[in-house]
This record gives sequence, C-alpha cells and structure tokens, in this order.
Amino acid sequence: MRHNFFPAIAFSALAAIITPSCSEDKSYEIKPDEEPTRKKTILLYAVASNNLYSNLINDKHEMQLAAQNIDLNHYSMLVYEVVPNSQEYGDTPRLLELTRNSAGETEFVELKRYDRSIYSTDPERISQVIEDMQTLREADSYGLILWSHALGWSPFFSERDTRAEFPSVTTSAAGSNLSYTLEYGGDLPMNYSFGSDTNSQTGYTDKIDIDELAGAIPDHLFEFIWFDACMMSGIETIYEMRDKCDYFGGYPTEVFAPGMPYDLTLPYLLREKADMKGCAIEFFNYYAQNKYAQLRTATVAVIDMSELEPMADFCKRRYAGSKDAATYGLDYYSGNQRVAYKYYDFGQYTLARGSENEDDASEEEFRRLLDKLVIYRNATETEFTGKKLNLDEYSGISSHAYSDSQTGKAADYYRSLDWFKRVY
Repeated sequence: MRHNFFPAIAFSALAAIITPSCSEDKSYEIKPDEEPTRKKTILLYAVASNNLYSNLINDKHEMQLAAQNIDLNHYSMLVYEVVPNSQEYGDTPRLLELTRNSAGETEFVELKRYDRSIYSTDPERISQVIEDMQTLREADSYGLILWSHALGWSPFFSERDTRAEFPSVTTSAAGSNLSYTLEYGGDLPMNYSFGSDTNSQTGYTDKIDIDELAGAIPDHLFEFIWFDACMMSGIETIYEMRDKCDYFGGYPTEVFAPGMPYDLTLPYLLREKADMKGCAIEFFNYYAQNKYAQLRTATVAVIDMSELEPMADFCKRRYAGSKDAATYGLDYYSGNQRVAYKYYDFGQYTLARGSENEDDASEEEFRRLLDKLVIYRNATETEFTGKKLNLDEYSGISSHAYSDSQTGKAADYYRSLDWFKRVY
C-alpha cells in the first residue's frame, strides 16, 4: 500500500507545499478526427476511492506543473480516476486529459464518464479504459502508470460481489510467515495485489490479483508500465507483465503516500522515448535528499523486460534440486504488512538457495544477468519501516521464498503464477 504517514512536526509545512491551486476539471466535446498525430500517450490509472484521494489531487497538480514545458498537442497525459463521493459528480469514474487552455494554463478536461456498477479493479473496466485511450488519443507509443494501494502478489480472490462486510479474520505466527484463517478456511491475506476500490453504495472494497491484472492489459502495447504503488517490484509481478511492456518500474518495499513527484518525473516519461532511468533517479533523489528527515527513505528499480527469460533460465537451473533457502539474515521488503508470505530480496534469496548445479548456475553468472535485467536500482540505508538494508546486495526486486511444504489457498495461488511454472 501507499502510506498516508507524515510526521506531525512536518505535516503543516508539507501540506502548504503540496496543496494544489489548479483549475477545476472541465468537459469538452471529443473530436478525434481533428486531433494531431501524437508521439506518446500516457494513461495513469488511479484507483483512489480510498484514503489516497488527496494524494491524487496533489499528483494531478504536479502533472499540471510539469506540463507547462511539454508539447500537449503531440504528447497526451490521460488520467482515469475513481474517487470517493463528491458533490459535483459523486463517485462516477472519469477519464481526464491534461490540456492547455486559451490562456496558456494547464488544466484537466473530462473525456468520458463510466458506469460505477463495474469496479475499477475489474479486468473488464481496465481493458475498456485502455481501449478508450487508444481510440481517443491514438499515438505512436504508450505508457501506463498504475496508481493505488498494492501489496505484491498476495492474492485477494475477488468475487466482485456486493458484500458490505468481510468474514472475520484471525492471525497467527507460522514460522517466518503470517497465516490468515477465514471462517471458510484456507490461508488468505485480507489485503490486495493492486487497487482498493470502495463502492460507497455497497461498502464493498474490491482489488485485483496480478494474474487478472496482466490478463486485462494487451500484449506488446506499452513502452513502459510503472507501478506507483507499494511492493510491486517483485519477480512474480514482473514476470506476469513480461509481454505487456518493454520496461517496468516500481518499488520492492512500501512507499510514502505522495508516491512519485510528477512535477519532476513526468518530463522523463512523456517524451518520444521514455527515460525510465532518469525518472527513477528523480524519484529516488526526491526522497533520499528530502528536506524532511522522516521522508528520506525509498527503494526503486527499473527492469528491462527483454532480459527476463535469460534470468528465468538461470533460476530454473539454480533452483533445480536445491534445498529450501535459509532465509535468516536476508533482507525482506514486506515490512509489517499482512502478506501471505514475507517478500525477500530476489538476489539474496536466489543465491541463498544453494544448488547442486552451482557449476551450471554460478553466482558470477547471476550477478551478470541481474545487472542486465535491472538497469537501475537504488535504495536508502533504511526502508519504510526503518529496517536497515544490505545495500551491497540490494537487487531492486523481491521474491517469495518457495517451499513444497507450503499449503493453503495462498500457496496454491502462488503455484498458479507464471513465475512458479517457469522456474520451479
């Protein structure tokens, strides 16, 4: 998830910094035939019908600041948003576009409204919005930013019904993991893979699992996908997205609620060829050098998806016949969140999983492959919860420490993921 945490001392000052003073959203008639050919369209898909809504307002203002120096005739920034109830339009989901008005000011205008009966975490809605992006703002290339709460690969098993309440949940220690037992049985964390869409009429909050999310995104459409959400730079999520984009950006740990500083990062993305490394550097420096000491924590990574299969080949060889990894002393990135299992550093875990095939899957080869796969990675000395990180061995990616002995619904779900099928 993205955390709405600000130190009490700094809160008033931070609020003054990020409070937006932008124009109200407007509507206008869509005339696609009159639009110029676009070089790039980016869709930010924001599931903000939760406690992150104020951060979306701030992020949209940051985008307006960034767009002052961007050619919006040839580069389009779209925002799909579902938000809590407002007096103006309720909680109706909308597709907005960042434009420049006749006075030269940047503002968001409404392109389309959507039926609220379909959750924004429903694959049908995600696919529809992406299709609308292509139809309304066709471009030579596309980028996708997924914006909301998130929690890695841990499943939610959405039924997309109208339940107002969840079954009761109890927690218990289970070795190094946390087990969640529902009234109807099985191991299942009451959290989410991506998104947290609360319907104000039903009270039900829906999320989407990473295999469903990947299925909603067309293959080979996006130049990049960036998860501006917690814990999505995991090898399981990355591999599910392997055919969806050329480059992947995200954070293996939790991130503060403001997420990306779009006034600094958007110019690196909304260009003919996105500079993912430049975007990641700006994100990292914003937090690492923040004037508020309490905010000086960040992790980030950029993945070259063309290098995934060589890494998968290596892991299949490395894990073959190996014993379960000894996870004591490895960095883990899931903090205190209720995930199905701890998320360990992918590099540390892979090397800890000793192999009978070390001659055919050496540490030297792994490090070479990792440097090709992760084209940028950086982390502060401590992660979000204050835990120190081993920066020399930080891979920028998390991983589940799999064991054949793991049982329950979450374990069964893990075995259904493409990464498990590929390497175990």
